[in-house]
Amino acid sequence: MKQFIALVIFSFFVVNSANSQSVKIGIVDMQRALNESKEGLEAKKEISKKAEAMQGELKQLQQELDKLKTEIEKQSSFMSEEARTEKEKVFQKKLKEFQTKYKDAQEELQQKDAELTKKIIQRLEKILQKIGEDEKYTIILEKNSGGIFYYDKTIDLTELLIKKANEDQIKK
Repeated sequence: MKQFIALVIFSFFVVNSANSQSVKIGIVDMQRALNESKEGLEAKKEISKKAEAMQGELKQLQQELDKLKTEIEKQSSFMSEEARTEKEKVFQKKLKEFQTKYKDAQEELQQKDAELTKKIIQRLEKILQKIGEDEKYTIILEKNSGGIFYYDKTIDLTELLIKKANEDQIKK
């Protein structure tokens, strides 16, 4: 479906511009721009730092669980049924706590990543729109959106987008 829409848009511009003016087409790889811009690299670092902190906390809980499990296994033959049941309840409670924290940490990281990505992409889109207006592009297509099987690398605006995004980042 995306390919069909891209083909229709492209055909529209080719037909219209054949009658009036030349067509100037640009291609951009938003994923690459996101990954290679300073802001994108900073966002990756921020997410990694947050993931490491969460991983440390989860590792500590995992060690407590392992210790408790080993303790139960070693002492189970010496414990009364009631004491073993109590230790197993404590283990199950800690296991549930670990699973909840793990799930929450994953969700928090995904949410933060999505938030940062959305913000960066919105900024990149504004910069790209300005490039399009300033340099009189008829259309700028996203490389990874489908429907683009080949393009001459000279119309790839990704480097220009990354450069302008980094310059804009320095101004902030």
